[in-house]
Amino acid sequence: MATFELAPEPDIPASQASGWAGLEARDLLNNARWFTRIRWVVVVLLLAGGLLSGLLPGMTRAIGLDLPAFEFSAMALALAAINLLYRLKLRRYITAPPRRKLVALLWTQILFDLGILTVLVHYSGSVTTFVSLAYLFHIVLACIFFAPPFSLLITLLSGLLFLTLVSLELIGVLAPRSILLHGATPPASFVAGMLHAISPLFFWLAVWYLVSVIAQAVRQRDRQLAQANEQLLKAEQENNRQVLRTTHDLKAPFSGIESNILLLRSLHWEEISEPVREIIGRIEARSAALRERIKDILLLGAIKSQEQANTAHVEPIDLRALLSEAISDVEEKAVQGRIAITLAEGDGKAYTDPSLLKTLLANLLANAVFYSHEGGTVSLTLTANDDRSTTVSITDQGIGIRDDALPHIFDEYYRTKEASQFNQMSTGLGLAIVKRIATKLELTIQVHSVLDHGTTFAVTIPRRTTETDPAASRR
Repeated sequence: MATFELAPEPDIPASQASGWAGLEARDLLNNARWFTRIRWVVVVLLLAGGLLSGLLPGMTRAIGLDLPAFEFSAMALALAAINLLYRLKLRRYITAPPRRKLVALLWTQILFDLGILTVLVHYSGSVTTFVSLAYLFHIVLACIFFAPPFSLLITLLSGLLFLTLVSLELIGVLAPRSILLHGATPPASFVAGMLHAISPLFFWLAVWYLVSVIAQAVRQRDRQLAQANEQLLKAEQENNRQVLRTTHDLKAPFSGIESNILLLRSLHWEEISEPVREIIGRIEARSAALRERIKDILLLGAIKSQEQANTAHVEPIDLRALLSEAISDVEEKAVQGRIAITLAEGDGKAYTDPSLLKTLLANLLANAVFYSHEGGTVSLTLTANDDRSTTVSITDQGIGIRDDALPHIFDEYYRTKEASQFNQMSTGLGLAIVKRIATKLELTIQVHSVLDHGTTFAVTIPRRTTETDPAASRR
């Protein structure tokens, strides 16, 4: 038995124009949240260092470190407090965050962190340790978050803070500190100390230049891809409009053909010779097939239009009643093929779009009937799951699906060789419609099939399928 699962696709927010000044609002929001998570790591490290030095000073001294317990703990608490405020602020931005406010918030975070980092560099040893390299972390982040002029400003600000700190230590305003008990000795003169402090700035500027160039190239490529994607979407929408317009125009001629054939059968059939009857029969069959295709094309186009408009009508649904309606829609075709349809005991509830869900279930049920052998049975079951979802299973005893064909059955206009031979009325759009609806309603579909023995489509419908479900508040 082969199995394939059609799972809900992740929701990817639509892109917004980012301009020259950096990332898009959604990316800025995600990066700002990531920034706060990284800051918690720094808080833990500082607090651990302060507590370790305060509680076990002998241990830290044994490994050659003299950690300032009070200062490290104070920096950790200050950083934790401001980080908590940032997190509370970011929680307000769930969708469509204002870009200007996000940029201002990021600037505030960076400036505060640079201040804390400068204090840390002072107590760790400005020129006797490599803690000053931590400025590079903010420089790289600034290159990612902002355009080159802004990231250069942060790079220069980092250098200014570092040089100011070193100069204040060298002239005696601040007493030089170091966490190393037996580390390098401070510079002997002011000039030597400043030269020592200036030397890493060239390295910082080189890193800023390389990272900003790469970041700009990536942003430019992202904008080009976004523009190309937008053009493709517009072209697809225009193509869909043209197809729908042409398809709609074809409805009237085929309706006229079928009406005339019906008129011939009712009034003049006995006067028509057998060869002409065969020709009319072929015309009738072809017209019926094209009518089904027109119906499916128009239905698929309507679903695509609804997706673009992002509209849906949701309400509480009795799944058993909905299945009964779907059975009524295909009952005539089932009788023609002597196919029995059974609905097992059980019920289920959902809160979603009833029209779309009924279309999905009706398409799956129609497929089960169309591809069943004469005299077969199509079984429907409703199963309540532990997570409050309900699974609707539609099982037939038909021709089945090849293992290699399963991943493609939801593609538009795809038909297996066996399906084309068994059902010449097939349009190849039924399961494409099912996929569109399942994606929109966030349903999961599992397909189990054995060639020439039958197929089962198991549709898992969550109890809550939209953010407006009243049941969500009672969970």
